[in-house]
Amino acid sequence: MIGVTNLRTGTMFIHHDEPYKVLQYTHTKTARGGATVRVKSQNILNGVIKDISFKNNDKVEEANVENKELQFLYKDADNAIFMDMTTYEQVEIPISLINDESKFLIEEKKFQIVFYNEKPISIILPPSLFCEVTDAPPAVRGNTATNATKKITLENGMIIDAPQFIKKGDVIKINTTTGEYIERGNKAQ
Repeated sequence: MIGVTNLRTGTMFIHHDEPYKVLQYTHTKTARGGATVRVKSQNILNGVIKDISFKNNDKVEEANVENKELQFLYKDADNAIFMDMTTYEQVEIPISLINDESKFLIEEKKFQIVFYNEKPISIILPPSLFCEVTDAPPAVRGNTATNATKKITLENGMIIDAPQFIKKGDVIKINTTTGEYIERGNKAQ
């Protein structure tokens, strides 16, 4: 059991026999009343987002989750398919559960998959990823001295803004929280 004042973004807990993930945490104290903790949370089985209020001294059960490193193979209209590299077992995760994370998936890269009761429910993305540029228009002449950007396409299909000097075949580092360009990398990364 963990105190509700210890709930933070990303913490997984059980509420009314359902597992939830904390998306946002707010602690409020009124003048004469007791403090309340309000969490915006997502049911990790069905994706429903819900606001839940607790009294300051309430406790919740921590969800029993397990992380495994799996290799991303491909995605279809409904699922993202991963493979356990030790057992070669394939695991499907519904796109509806990982909608925000799915745009960062790159074939053959390994990702941390979160399991609840041996069922895959989420992906933990690294803070940044290296991606190859598959399409980039040429730089506009005379426009390279400023912070001008252009739209480029990455190997995972994402289209982002990048500096004018980025060209097709370059490897760049992107922020997985914002989806923005960070810096140019190299093939070894």
